Amino acid sequence: MTDLITPRLTGRPVAPSDAPFLARLFGAAEVGRWTSSDGAPWDAARAAAKAEAFAAHWTAHRFGLRLWREGDAPAALAGLQFCVIGGLPAIEAAFAVLPARQRRGLAAEAMAAALVEAPDIALRLQAVTRPGNAAAEALLTRLGFAACGPSAAAAQDGAASPRLWTRGP
Repeated sequence: MTDLITPRLTGRPVAPSDAPFLARLFGAAEVGRWTSSDGAPWDAARAAAKAEAFAAHWTAHRFGLRLWREGDAPAALAGLQFCVIGGLPAIEAAFAVLPARQRRGLAAEAMAAALVEAPDIALRLQAVTRPGNAAAEALLTRLGFAACGPSAAAAQDGAASPRLWTRGP
């Protein structure tokens, strides 16, 4: 199953043609500062490359991040993706919502739908939050994730430590 439907949202796999939405979403300073490893907002070229990569993830793994629409307009990106955290393979839960649509429960709704598929993908999920992202941490807690300390990569480079979260054994 690739499309998911909730009471307010419809989620489908990210496609290369979603690059303009990704540029708008991650180009927003309010989103980019929490989601980009370098804290920099995405430009059009980075968004295009990421849209291609997210689409290829679906082709390779048959799961991945979804673009979530509220009515006729894209509102969020959320789902599960294979990644490397601290040098180890992981299945990461990730989400981001357009600033104008935040604080309405859309990330919670999208992630709850995505997590229904989790048992078919992996028993253990991980997520990473940046220091100060209280909203993401509160959502992860409500979704059953537990904080387990700074990420291994952050601990090695001595930077302000992102927090690692896990769900499952």
